[in-house]
Amino acid sequence: MKTKIVLVFVFLISSALFAQKGDYSKFAGYINFGDFESLQKGDEVTEVLIEEHLIKMVAKMTAKSEPDLSELLNGIKLVKVNSFEVTDKSFEELKTRAEKIDKELMNRKWDRIVKTRSKDNFANVYIKTESEEKIIGLVVASVEKNGEAAFVNIVGDINLETIGRLGEKFDIPSLDNIKNEKSSKK
Repeated sequence: MKTKIVLVFVFLISSALFAQKGDYSKFAGYINFGDFESLQKGDEVTEVLIEEHLIKMVAKMTAKSEPDLSELLNGIKLVKVNSFEVTDKSFEELKTRAEKIDKELMNRKWDRIVKTRSKDNFANVYIKTESEEKIIGLVVASVEKNGEAAFVNIVGDINLETIGRLGEKFDIPSLDNIKNEKSSKK
């Protein structure tokens, strides 16, 4: 009997582990930024990967106390953030990568809603829409020479008015900036 219980337990744990590694590339709102490992040489590196199963758990936990946030979370499939220090050496490579991402997103019919450029920094924010009122992907690509780079991808049904609350809930400062950028455009 104990063997059966252990086998069932092992099966459930392994099923849960395999379920956590979803293939998000099939979603139109997903973008593969590539590998940043070689560029993450500084002391400050942040990687956030919140997949659908964890987002659903938080949505259930907030259903009574914050129903609006819970509803927002139920539509999200993935939150991916890469943030790290930029050096003189990595700046040019990151600039090239951001230009490649820009070209790919524009070719895939994403809308660039924010574009900021100067000699030593740039930031772009893109959305992928499924209809006039439905956003299914959000990308932020931001690089500041001798500062910080941030690459953010949110996949799923997205409401920009409340996206900052997602950043607060998971302590992701880059998402607060998206909300603030949208507010300043009004």
